[in-house]
Amino acid sequence: MVSALLPRVPPLRVFWADTVEVDARTLDIASLAADVCIVGAGPAGLTIARALAMRGAVRIIVLESGGHGPDPQAQILSEGTTIGDAYVGPGASRHRQAGGTAAIWNTWFGQESGGKYAPLDAVDFEAREWWPLSGWPFEKALLEPYYERARSLCGLGPNSDGGQDWTSPDRPLLPLAPGLLTTDVYQFGPARLFTHDYVRELQQAHNVLLCLHATAVQLAMDEAGRSVTHVGAARESSRLLRVRAKVYLLAAGGIENARLLLVAHGPDRPSLGNQSDLVGRCFMEHPRDIGCQLVPADRRVRDQCGHYAFHRSPTGVVMRRLTFTDDARRREQLPGMSVTLLPRVRAFRWWPIRGRHDAVPLLINLEQAPDRENRIMLATARDRFDLPKPEIHWRWRDLDRHNLIRIRTIVADEIERNGIGRVVVDPDVPPDPNAHHHMGTTRMHHDPRRGVVSPDGRVHGVSNLFVAGSSVFPTSGFANPTLTIVALALRLAEHLSDRHVR
Repeated sequence: MVSALLPRVPPLRVFWADTVEVDARTLDIASLAADVCIVGAGPAGLTIARALAMRGAVRIIVLESGGHGPDPQAQILSEGTTIGDAYVGPGASRHRQAGGTAAIWNTWFGQESGGKYAPLDAVDFEAREWWPLSGWPFEKALLEPYYERARSLCGLGPNSDGGQDWTSPDRPLLPLAPGLLTTDVYQFGPARLFTHDYVRELQQAHNVLLCLHATAVQLAMDEAGRSVTHVGAARESSRLLRVRAKVYLLAAGGIENARLLLVAHGPDRPSLGNQSDLVGRCFMEHPRDIGCQLVPADRRVRDQCGHYAFHRSPTGVVMRRLTFTDDARRREQLPGMSVTLLPRVRAFRWWPIRGRHDAVPLLINLEQAPDRENRIMLATARDRFDLPKPEIHWRWRDLDRHNLIRIRTIVADEIERNGIGRVVVDPDVPPDPNAHHHMGTTRMHHDPRRGVVSPDGRVHGVSNLFVAGSSVFPTSGFANPTLTIVALALRLAEHLSDRHVR
């Protein structure tokens, strides 16, 4: 059953029956059609395509700008400029390939690369008068069933109830009395699930067409500007590939989702979803503070710090971390953060601090407050497909600096209070902004005056266009976003199946 608001779709091309993957550069036709068109084959797009494909009757086209491996010509399309504080260019922080940026994840366990996973905290979903533009349109409890499924998809063990779940006699926790800090964990999941396993699943699905080297550059609208009629995908020829569908889904990342909405406008209307000038705004990162070192109280404490490194537990690979409790964050009006202890950090050449030989460097992952002036805009320069390049405006604001000082102070005080040791702070070391977590540029809200997409991910004012990924996050928490991206993607796939395509 198809919503009456959605446009009728012409029959799918005949070659679908025996083709599951095509290279748009060599495709000799000008148009394709399906029930669902997904732009982007990273974790968000793959998750939704996989979930919808299991329904059987739904026909899906996935457009991917890259191929199956690194492609310099595709990667050039990610280049852009940055304005403001030092920040890596967009060409270095995202990756065009089936599997998305998972292909360049740099967390390692043994010989395998992967990602660090953690869910958002309950307080992250709450409206907080002391945190700008805060409040998701639902509580964390609504997302919990999808988090459980996301953990399985990401190759993780079961949910934890804090670091106590992975305590063992040979790996004791640091002694923390009840207070502001607690121990929790990151879980490790292999990148190959997204770069290999789920791509292969889609290649074997009879109702999915993976279209590689097809770069979405146009969202064509009907005359009223209320529904998408087709996506124009550029390829290495002068012709656009037109993809018509009933439902369109942008899953191209926090920069590209905003760029595609910004370029989709006409002479008499604003960019899609941009009635309130929010598309591209509130761009957030996860800066990493590297200015603190822990001097352990004794050798026993230093050995306990070593137990916080990645290790294999009965329920998966985990890394312990220190973090604020939800109650502490509410009471003390604190942002999200996580402290990783790195006793063997001297193996990392990028670490700038060389202190005492017995000190343990602390890596603090920080939540950045959303700010309208941190944003993605369209530059005057254009790429080879004549699409305006992205221009990132990003600054580390006064509120963020204030919060970093508070976090350093609280962590130092709590560590000393518990007899763990003392923290030495170098106040001149700036945070590293380059976690490559692009969030917030198409923020989610019930009210189109305060958001770009609805709680179900639909672009406000457009009947058949949806957005997936961390660009819809209203606030970012501290956690690597992939687990929440996958959970939201599963929820969106369920919504599409129930309401829009059956």
